[in-house]
Amino acid sequence: MGLQLVPIPFGGFGNPIWATASATLNEPIAARFTVDFRATMLSLAQYNVIVATALVSAIVSLERQRAAQFLYALVGLTILVSILAIRRAISSSHDVLPGASAAAVTDAMIAATLGVILSTAMAIRALDRLQRRQPRSVKGAMTSLLAAVLSLIFSMGTILICADPAVIVAALLGTGTLIAIVAIRKWFLGFWGIAGAIATASIILVASFTVIPIKKNADLTIALSTQNQPATERMLQDVRPLGSGAGTFNALFPVYRDVSAATVRERPTAAAAIAIEMGRAFLCGLLIFTMVAACTLFKRSLSRGYDYVFPAAGAGASISLLILPFGEDGMLEVSVSLLIAALYGLAFGQSLASQDFPEVVIGKRSRGWSGYSAALRNSWTRIALGAVGAVLIAQAAWLTSQWWHFGAGLSTVGATVASDALTDNEVARAASIGPGSEALRAAQRFTAAAPPKPDELDLQRGQNANATRPSAGSGLTRVLYWSPLRGDIWLMLAAASKPNSSQSAAMLRMSYYTAPNDLDLMPLRVSVALATDVVVRDLEFRDLIKRDVSLVVTHRPALRPTLVAAYRSASADGKIYLEGLISELDPTYLDNMRTRSSRQGSR
Repeated sequence: MGLQLVPIPFGGFGNPIWATASATLNEPIAARFTVDFRATMLSLAQYNVIVATALVSAIVSLERQRAAQFLYALVGLTILVSILAIRRAISSSHDVLPGASAAAVTDAMIAATLGVILSTAMAIRALDRLQRRQPRSVKGAMTSLLAAVLSLIFSMGTILICADPAVIVAALLGTGTLIAIVAIRKWFLGFWGIAGAIATASIILVASFTVIPIKKNADLTIALSTQNQPATERMLQDVRPLGSGAGTFNALFPVYRDVSAATVRERPTAAAAIAIEMGRAFLCGLLIFTMVAACTLFKRSLSRGYDYVFPAAGAGASISLLILPFGEDGMLEVSVSLLIAALYGLAFGQSLASQDFPEVVIGKRSRGWSGYSAALRNSWTRIALGAVGAVLIAQAAWLTSQWWHFGAGLSTVGATVASDALTDNEVARAASIGPGSEALRAAQRFTAAAPPKPDELDLQRGQNANATRPSAGSGLTRVLYWSPLRGDIWLMLAAASKPNSSQSAAMLRMSYYTAPNDLDLMPLRVSVALATDVVVRDLEFRDLIKRDVSLVVTHRPALRPTLVAAYRSASADGKIYLEGLISELDPTYLDNMRTRSSRQGSR
């Protein structure tokens, strides 16, 4: 991620969008591998927090009693998530899930999968305590066993209600890995027993893929997904070696999406998102790391004594996490990633801890130099992990503080205008070109209601403060320095630029290329294009305008009144061209458009 953020001094190595934006703005812009500096920087801060969470969890898990308490806390968290998911699924069983609810259910399925593994580990630990038959631990073990069974029921209920084959297989394989470790320890200890258990597990793993419906002609990263992802498939065809930048899927989506998906944002599988944003080599490396982690935790769970369930749970979770990225998309969400990090911290922390550490030093009594050595070793481990975690958190805090210097608040056209990036005159010009735009109506309401913002020098001189307000170049252009794929920003700059200028036409072309199917931008974009003679006379622009008008006339009848507004503000050549387009697409609407335009003009 750091490499994706660094400016590239050599031409031709960065993403081509930077060179195109630099040529359009006629200003030097540093090229980078990422297509959105802000999104990648925020992703870097988030993953610093995730790694710090894993380290803190490992520190807590170095002590046996705290590791058990941490396991109980994670199980309780998965119970809460599962209950909320079941409630949401029942309440919306007769309705179509909106995007936010579908995303929440997906995240809950992954949490429930981890909950099944954690609940099984908690139950195994409780049964081991009951087998010891210690009077003090019987009551606590029974309580833990009951809580583990209830958690297992809720987690499995969440998975079965959602009925996703990939999630079901991932949960069963992860739990099966955990149970296989218990079986090897109790009955099949030895080389041939372990080899037989691993061979059986491998056969079951391969056979499980016959249950999951696999898309034969799709990319491997989305082969297990049950959703259609046409935009994601097109992105995967254009994957660069180092990716497009962490967290940049949403920035790329307007370039690749269909018109039919204008109101629904695709949620790619986690594997597809990683391949697009970080490159396929990074995805392969991550899968290899997960496999190595599973083998390491599997081995350590067999070599430990009483506390083997903690690394065993990590091994089972690793097996599940090898399947889930290819079928679901919620693994990259911050909440789910934090849960995974905490689980890995618990598994690795307890696998590295000394088994005798809690009993080494009791009060002032010591058990010899070996006890002091083990305690010191664990203390230095805590200090080292804590120091690295503190550095990562500090770096994440610094990155978050710098986030606002790169136009992070300008998420929409309305927010851009509301931040005084455009002057009143520029807003008025854009509104006169495209009066049907909802974003510009919001901008006009803001500029009419907002109080003036004079500076101290103008107050002293008694001058009008509006004379020194920033222009579009000082606000909107700065956003494009860090996010050149913002089609709405390019369109606003084109609308606010001088009419019939070559730079206005270039900015309008960038809006077409970066957001070709954005229906919210089409009314203003058609108006700007038809009002500029340089654009109307260009053959490439004529095809782009024809495409927008065709979409409005044939697919979005609700947007037809915006064509009347575009017709009124169009130039002479623009009116002739628009009349020709509508006469081809819908001749009956041409007279209606002329009549409505003349009525509005007479008013």
